[in-house]
Amino acid sequence: MKNCFETIEIAPAVRLCSYETDRFTNARIGISFAMPLDKDRISDISMIPFLLCRSSEDYPSFIEVSRRAYELYGADIHPYVTKQGDNHIVGITLELLNNRFALEGEDIALEGAKFLFDMVFRPNLRDGGFVPEELEIQRRIASEKVMSLVNDKRLYAKYRLEKEMFAGENFAEYIHGTPEGIAAATPQSVYAAYGDMLRGGRVQLSTVGSADPKAIADLFAGYLEGIEREPYMLFSSIVAVADEVKHVSEDMPVNQGKLVMGFRLGMTDPEADYPKYKMMCSLFGAGVHSRLFNVVREQMSLCYYCSSSVNRKKGCMLVQSGLENENAEVAEKEILNQLRYVAESSTEDDLEKARLSIADEYKSICDTPDMIAGWIDSQCLDDEIETPEQHVASLMAVTLDDVKSAAAAVTLDTVYMLRAEEVQS
Repeated sequence: MKNCFETIEIAPAVRLCSYETDRFTNARIGISFAMPLDKDRISDISMIPFLLCRSSEDYPSFIEVSRRAYELYGADIHPYVTKQGDNHIVGITLELLNNRFALEGEDIALEGAKFLFDMVFRPNLRDGGFVPEELEIQRRIASEKVMSLVNDKRLYAKYRLEKEMFAGENFAEYIHGTPEGIAAATPQSVYAAYGDMLRGGRVQLSTVGSADPKAIADLFAGYLEGIEREPYMLFSSIVAVADEVKHVSEDMPVNQGKLVMGFRLGMTDPEADYPKYKMMCSLFGAGVHSRLFNVVREQMSLCYYCSSSVNRKKGCMLVQSGLENENAEVAEKEILNQLRYVAESSTEDDLEKARLSIADEYKSICDTPDMIAGWIDSQCLDDEIETPEQHVASLMAVTLDDVKSAAAAVTLDTVYMLRAEEVQS
């Protein structure tokens, strides 16, 4: 087996990215569609992959879909929605047994791909739309996801920060939509969004395991026949510098407060600039070697956790921390102090620790089918798939001066504090 990444261009804005290997018991086949985020249709679009997995033309009930998955050696179906920058990603992943374990030598991957593509391109329809009873089930599930967002306080605080920092942008919307949008969805409106997805979405197929990529690409090409496609032009807007700092706070009955700080990175070329900002973020707050972990959390004990992450598509960095209310102001100041340290005082030793941490992190990407598939999916909007080795090489080329200049370009945009309500005695 090749144990390497390969790409097959099937049609304009349609490609298959594969990692052929027989090292694993399980395999993965996935399909995703990328389209611009549209706050007026986000609820409709987010329900599409879940409805497609409930039934299809050949398997017109959830029981029949489940039976077919069982026949494929107990395949698991995973619909999902996410966003990258200003773009909405909807997809389905099929987890299968690797071909070499087939009892009768059958091509499990190819059979699984046909099952997956049938679900996507031959949905179960009624009266020009999805089945009303199935939509009602999915509407209830989607509503519960939206309503339960507040129960995950860390995720909720991040969502509220993005809602404030990107106010007026579609990126600010919750990926599963709104209660109003979900309630307004109809079988016909979701089907109309589905049709637009097929005609305009940027399509990425992925295979991990012993599947024959060429055979799956050829199979998929047949499903595209008859569809007049006009692929969307996809992009993400970036604000390079913050004009002023916005502070927002909210009180809730929680055990600990959540402080989230949103920064503009000063990116001018997201693709070329990303390595130095990634390395800067690692040194600043992404790992046990970082300044936020060692100083803010360990030495000063200001937070229960404190870490940073970069969103390359939106040119921003978030710092998330859990703390006591009384530590919030000091923690905010110290986080900014550590960013200043990276810009002015970081050393080659600091950078070497970040390099070692990143090298270890990326060495593990090819250890499981899930991680390999995740690596491929994370680049579904990129013109070319970069291998982990290539990515690490670009990061290792970052110099200390690059890190300092990246940190110096960062500006604070928004601070959100979820405060723990004081208990009245």
